[in-house]
Order: sequence, then structure tokens, then C-alpha cells
Amino acid sequence: MEQSVARPPYPWEPFNIFKAWKAFWNVVSDRDDTRSVFEFFRAVNGRSMGRMLHRFANSDFGRSQIEDRTRFANKLLDRKTLESCGSGTFAAAYLNYLDSENLDPLGVRTAAVENAPELYATMEEKYPEFAAMMYTAHLAHDLHHVLTGYGRDALGEALLLTLNGSQNKTRGSRLLGMFAGLRIRSEIPQWPVGRMMSNSRRMARECRDLITTDMTELLHLPLEEARERLNICPDPLYRKVRDEWTGPEPMTARAT
Repeated sequence: MEQSVARPPYPWEPFNIFKAWKAFWNVVSDRDDTRSVFEFFRAVNGRSMGRMLHRFANSDFGRSQIEDRTRFANKLLDRKTLESCGSGTFAAAYLNYLDSENLDPLGVRTAAVENAPELYATMEEKYPEFAAMMYTAHLAHDLHHVLTGYGRDALGEALLLTLNGSQNKTRGSRLLGMFAGLRIRSEIPQWPVGRMMSNSRRMARECRDLITTDMTELLHLPLEEARERLNICPDPLYRKVRDEWTGPEPMTARAT
């Protein structure tokens, strides 16, 4: 009988509802408070990232990242090469997303490390598989936004969290997506948040396993072709809601 591959180790913390609740309300007060997002994840993830890590560490892409993660990062940081892909490509959409939101490709990663520098130093030293996976997930976050069509608005972030949490079975993403969705529905009851959450979960089931896929290999393709290869179909209901809404944004004190 073929033996199963052992799950690689990773650091985890006990579930802390008080820490999670405080972090969530910080995010409600300021949806750009990325450090509180990571505080929430650390408070609730526990051992729920094990299956995600197992898939990553036993995939061709995951093993290549564990061996050398710089190739993936360098492709996303090489603006000249990305620009050479031409208009209409996945690369062009990625650059437009970064520029329109004034983002750095390493921004998510930087926020995560600043939130818990000692933890990330320990990861690099003792848990190289987990460290490589988290590095990859952080840099891939903006690619996910572009591919799914979910924006950086509170609703778009909640739906992307729902997709990632549903595909990876990680408690932090699933719970934060759900809580954010409930909060948004309480503020704007006319939005069909439940249907959009359901659409996000369906997308998670139907699309390729994103954590084990090297999406940089698709950057030169037309955006729609890249989506087709990953079996990602952006939710038209989300787009309709965003295009038609003219009121104040949920989960922020700032007016539009």
C-alpha cells in the first residue's frame, strides 16, 4: 500500500476570541488596517492551515517555491517585462490594479511581517515550507483580486476572503469574510450579500487550486484567457452592485 506523505509542520496559536473580536472591530473602523487583518488570522486560524500547507508542499509549484521563492517574486517586481506583455493581458490588468490603488507588489507581505516580526523570523528558521507558502500567498493576493474581479472595497475583500477560505479551509479567511459580509449586509440591506457569498464559494469549488498554481506563467496571456485556464468566472452580480451603487461605502468612516 502506498504511504501518504506526512504533513509538514507549521506554527499555530490557540483560538483567542477576544483578540479576534478586537481585531475585527479595528478592521470595521478602517478596512485598510491590514495589520488588524493579520491579528484576526493569528487569533482564529489555529491548526486550520494544515491541509493548505500539505497541498502546497506536495505540489510542483510549492516545491519550487520552497527551494527558491525569488523567481515568483522577481516576475511580479519586473515592471519592464510586465509592460512588454501588452494591453489587454493579465500583466497589464495587474499593473493597472497596482497603479490605480497605489499599491506595492510586496505590500501585503510587508504588512504581515510588520505585524509579527518574531513569528516570521521563526518561520524562516524552523518552518521553511510554511514560510514559503505564506510568502507566496501574500504576493498572490493582488493577482487574485485581478483574476476574480473583486475590488479592494470592503465587499470585494470580503468576497475574496470567502473564496480563499472556502478553497483552503482556513478558519481565519472564512470567518473574517463571513463577519465582514454580515456587517456589510447590516449597513446596506438592499445588497444581495448572501447570494454574492454563495457565488464566491462556488467559484472556489470550480476554479483551479490557486495556492498550488504558478499564476505568473499566465501573465503574458489575455486576461480572459488566463481566467479560462484557471476556470475563474467573475461574478456579474458583484460587478452590477458596485457599478450601480452611489451611496456611502460600508465598513469605513470615509465618504466616497
